[in-house]
Amino acid sequence: MFIDAHNHLQDERLSATLEQSLAECERIGVRHAVVNGTHPRDWPRVAALAQRYPWILPSFGVHPWYIDDLPTEYLSVLGEYLDRAPSVVGEIGIDYWKEGIDRVRQEQVFLEQLSLARTRNLPVTVHGLKAWSRLLDLLRAHGAPAKGFLLHSYSGPRDLVEAFADLGGYFSVAPAFLAPQRHAKLEVFRHIPVDRILLETDAPDQGPIREMDLYRDDTAHSLNVNHPGNIQLMYSGMAELLRFSADKLAERMRDNFTRLFG
Repeated sequence: MFIDAHNHLQDERLSATLEQSLAECERIGVRHAVVNGTHPRDWPRVAALAQRYPWILPSFGVHPWYIDDLPTEYLSVLGEYLDRAPSVVGEIGIDYWKEGIDRVRQEQVFLEQLSLARTRNLPVTVHGLKAWSRLLDLLRAHGAPAKGFLLHSYSGPRDLVEAFADLGGYFSVAPAFLAPQRHAKLEVFRHIPVDRILLETDAPDQGPIREMDLYRDDTAHSLNVNHPGNIQLMYSGMAELLRFSADKLAERMRDNFTRLFG
């Protein structure tokens, strides 16, 4: 059984081969996947996928890259989507890596969505690229949902792990981290409590290097697009890192996912 804690299967880069990719996910044994929206314009596609595939958990949120053209009523629309079916909040957060995005506005949008999730006690998937310390400050000051939150593709320092975990944080890792040049980032996961680790693909982004890509010989698959079936790679890579058997890791990931996402 595989669980993908974070992806974007609604992304248009996956649309040409989406049916084949989802069939492959079912074939290899993906039992749960959290599909994260990024803006009101892609929330309908997220909702449609969840309606068709019961193993998909929809997540609705505004990614910090896409805050500039938000409709004024976006929060009420977000609430409507959360009311339609079991769902969670994400991908939300702050990003200090990408240039040209107003940081004050990023924090405003993040905190508005965080407040909504906290009021409803829904778990949140959080993006914090190059902004982990500031993100910790905001979560300390404003509070996280009692249910907890996922720091997706965590690339922050080891010395912040305990503080995030104390606030209810979980940490996920994507296939790009398996590359030899990112060893230091992956090594941090040796020091994260095992009951707070989850695995993700972030498909169609953050794919593995070509030599590791399980779908590199699939003629229908673009090597520039991360196939969601690479969740298998994450399980084998993390089992090796943590020195777990495949069965032990699968059981741990199932328990962690259930505790956070229900």
